[in-house]
Parts: sequence; structure tokens; C-alpha cells
Amino acid sequence: MLARWIAGQLGHPSRLVGRLVLAPLWNKRNSALNDAAFDRLALRPHDRVLEVGFGGGYLLGRMAAVVTEGFLAGVDVSPAMVAFCHKRFRSLVEANKLEFKCAPAEALPYPAGSFTKACTVNSIFYWENVSRAVSELWRVLEEGGLLVVCFTCKKSLEAKEFARHGLVLHEDDQVYQMMQAAGFHAISVSRASDRHREFLCVTGKRP
Repeated sequence: MLARWIAGQLGHPSRLVGRLVLAPLWNKRNSALNDAAFDRLALRPHDRVLEVGFGGGYLLGRMAAVVTEGFLAGVDVSPAMVAFCHKRFRSLVEANKLEFKCAPAEALPYPAGSFTKACTVNSIFYWENVSRAVSELWRVLEEGGLLVVCFTCKKSLEAKEFARHGLVLHEDDQVYQMMQAAGFHAISVSRASDRHREFLCVTGKRP
């Protein structure tokens, strides 16, 4: 039952657990994946960037240091994490440099072509329909826009008991095929690891 509860909190954390436990845990444990995503985004000051499933906001903080003339947006299904990061980044929100919205990856609340780049780190396991979410990411990117998807390898998660409760694990070829079907091209897959797990970064561009 504990593993089921943990899985539920990881997918949709409560306000208390999210703020006190998961936000700092995600920021620390996922730092290698977030750093890998950051490197692959190759950000510029005027970029408009969307992060889906931003957790404790580690990657948003790194991006904000570079995207000084553009715009950042974070979408998360958890009201608790939206509230946490809204408070954490209040000055950027008030300066209209960053905004947060609570929504599923399958229904992104932005018009087509809103962003130059988009990313997601270790949130793909909790999406109800990954193919639809990938298509949504394609829709909100402008022509030439870049998508970066980083996630823990299936093999590394299979040994975790919580991963057996509602998480949908993916291989790199599955994500590659979904991105290809959505319309992305120049798709590439890279593999790396830290002391916690092996992980993948899949990138693609909207033609």
C-alpha cells in the first residue's frame, strides 16, 4: 500500500507532501536529467520556453538565468506544485517573465506556435495519453521549434516497487516513434546515467 501511495503522490502530489517532500527531492534526484535537458535546449535570451511537469522548479530556475528577454511557462497537472513554484518564482511571475498553469499534458492551454522550445523531465510516466501529449507539444511549438524529452530508462524503474502502480514505462524507440508520428523530424536519442539510474534524452524539431 505504501508503494501505491508513493506512486499516487508522484503523479499528483498533495500540497503538504509536494512542498515539504517532493519538491526538494525532485530538485535533487532529477538534477542530472534536468541538466541534460538544459544542455540540449541550447537556450537563447529571447526564447519562449514551455516546461511540462516542472516539479520543484529546478530546470525553470536554470532557464530563467538565460531566457532574460523571452518568456517561460510551466504546466503541471498538480495544483500543489503550481502553487509552490508560483510562490518560489513570484518575482519572475510579477515581471511577466514566467507563468504557471494547471493542466494535463494532453490539453496544453496555449495557442499553436506559442513557443520556440519545450521540454519535459520524468513526467512522461504520468501522462494518460502520451501520443496525444506529444502531439500537443508539437502543436504549441513554432516552425523549427525544439522538443526535449528526458526520462528514466524502463530497466532502471522496473526494479522500483512504486513504479508498478499506475506508471507507464517507456523504451526509447517507443518515444521516438510517437514523436515521429506527431510530425517531429531530426529526432535523436542519447543515453546517460547518474548514481541513481540510467536515463534517456530524446530530441526532435518541428519542421
